[in-house]
Amino acid sequence: MAAILSQYSTTGFYKAPVSKGLMGSMFLTYTALNMPLLAHMRKYLSCKLPDIFSNGEVWRLLTSRIMFLDTKDLVCGALLIYYFRVFERRYGSHKFASYLLATCTVATILETVAIISLQYVDIDVHNGGYLPPGPYGLIFPLFVSYFFDIPRVAQTHFLGIPVTGKTLTYLLGLQVCSTSMATAISGVCGIIAGLIYRHNILHIRRWLVVPKWLANISSISIGWLLRSGVPQEGAIGATLEIQRAQQLELLEQQMLLNRARETRRQQGQGFAETLVGPDNYWPNDNGMFFGGFLRNRRHNVGMPEENGVQPSEEQVQTLMEMGFDRARVLSALRNSNNDIHSATNLLLHES
Repeated sequence: MAAILSQYSTTGFYKAPVSKGLMGSMFLTYTALNMPLLAHMRKYLSCKLPDIFSNGEVWRLLTSRIMFLDTKDLVCGALLIYYFRVFERRYGSHKFASYLLATCTVATILETVAIISLQYVDIDVHNGGYLPPGPYGLIFPLFVSYFFDIPRVAQTHFLGIPVTGKTLTYLLGLQVCSTSMATAISGVCGIIAGLIYRHNILHIRRWLVVPKWLANISSISIGWLLRSGVPQEGAIGATLEIQRAQQLELLEQQMLLNRARETRRQQGQGFAETLVGPDNYWPNDNGMFFGGFLRNRRHNVGMPEENGVQPSEEQVQTLMEMGFDRARVLSALRNSNNDIHSATNLLLHES
């Protein structure tokens, strides 16, 4: 389950300023409107159709898309935006912003038509025509790209059903749109908008774009606030699935590398470790095996094989849940004097 929860890289919002701005604006607006001083402004987030057209309040279509009013939906929506930031890195911030503009516009139009049509046939699922507040038109179109472009890699099975790294994302989306029938309609309209954009129906990609001059002004004015620093370099998995998923979390990387290492050992490529044994292996500073082998031979001269204190079963189980086998866990704990943090570093260096 930990691998599913951490299915994306730890690089934060690096090269994803639009996603960072969306998430930040959602939380800031939610916090501000829940303060007593600004609580009276929550009424501006409501949007009742078709009254807004007769009263000239079309701007409510925009304000109603700013944030979720329910805390549960806010948290789930923020997680989805964080997961979907991989598309901004893939498309670029300008194209990603144009994608959000086009799909949100189409989704809002579809929602408006759906509400008015249901009212026309005397079906009231929107409490008198109120548009559900929240960025449904920004989040749910991205599920289309997520379904088609992100590979499905099975990690485990539950009751015969494959559970993948994408399962949690789908469950979060289902949680957001399952609040009521109205939110379900908003989610479906968002998915339809994503399909329309993907197939470029009515050449939507050509005429619904963010102007370059507006993108340049935004980059100059608030770009410095939304930019994130370069993340620290770390180990990157080498499989095609990991590359297409924009780098899995460090834990999942180590699990995959551990499997590959065991395969190489079975094929006879791990002869050095077989000669030395895991108890005597200690890599050197630059990660070279033979340098570590020679240094460790000197390091182990005159040292007893056991430190006299057996590692606790709780420590062993904690490291085994991270994907390491029991023999390596016991060896790492012995070499680190039962310090679980040092043992974790040893196991990661071995991988």
